[in-house]
Amino acid sequence: MTAPLARSDKRILLTGATGFIGRHLLPRLQRGGADVRFLQRPDADLLQPESLPALCEDRDTIIHLAGSAHVNRANIRQVYAINTTGTEHLLRAAVQAGAKRFIHMSSILADPEHDRPRSPYGQSKHDAEQALLAAHRAGDIRVTILRPVNVYGPGMKGNLMTLIRLARRGRLPPLPDLPQRFSLVSVDDLCQAVWLAASGAGPDTDTPVYPVTDGHVYGLREVETAIRQALGRPQPRWALPRSALFLGALGLEIADRFLRLDNAPGLRNYHALTRGRVVNDRATREALDYEPAGRFQDVLPELVREVTL
Repeated sequence: MTAPLARSDKRILLTGATGFIGRHLLPRLQRGGADVRFLQRPDADLLQPESLPALCEDRDTIIHLAGSAHVNRANIRQVYAINTTGTEHLLRAAVQAGAKRFIHMSSILADPEHDRPRSPYGQSKHDAEQALLAAHRAGDIRVTILRPVNVYGPGMKGNLMTLIRLARRGRLPPLPDLPQRFSLVSVDDLCQAVWLAASGAGPDTDTPVYPVTDGHVYGLREVETAIRQALGRPQPRWALPRSALFLGALGLEIADRFLRLDNAPGLRNYHALTRGRVVNDRATREALDYEPAGRFQDVLPELVREVTL
């Protein structure tokens, strides 16, 4: 069980409260007795810096979840504006208001080692981190940066939910059995990491950047089999060649550009599913006293119920 929030940290400004992670984090903060204020548009906006200082007044801790996700045909200017410039605006307002702590939800893709070729999303998150670390090292505010891997849980979107939906509709071909492995994290475990950071956990270091996983390593075929089992469907005996999966993703990518298929699966999804990304979060466990308890297979029944409603 995690420790309750310290008294001095009960006044929190939360951005992204209505997003996937925010909807899970908010009840946890409120159960801990925190006084939570929200960034709500149009009254306050990350891209309108003059609207932010009053929002940060009398807040001890800023928990910054809001951001622009990496999606097909994303507006690159918007990604940088929200993820980088918007974070810088909020940081300046927090420092001006005298906030003591800034917890930033970044991404493992901020690390160039896990984002090849470099994406606008990953670069925008990296650039935001640099501004935060500069303020931290200058002593302006204490910063904690969390870098989660792909997050799963009720209400999620993205590649894993796409697989579940395709499998339910009978449109998911047997995926190739690849050697690449990858890390995931449950939204509940990620909220635990935020809670610990808000409670003041973590040593005084110049680089307070912490990757977050659930401690398990997954394979594509393992995930596919678990999804089919949760749906009550057998795993086919044959598997799609990797080359066929690539060509299918390429075809959808081309069709998406010309026919506007509402962000149909494409090459980004292909690379996300077939590229190995195993992340070591030992430093996070030691620094934040973080102990993940989730596992993707354990939440699958609830995820399957979501797509069948």
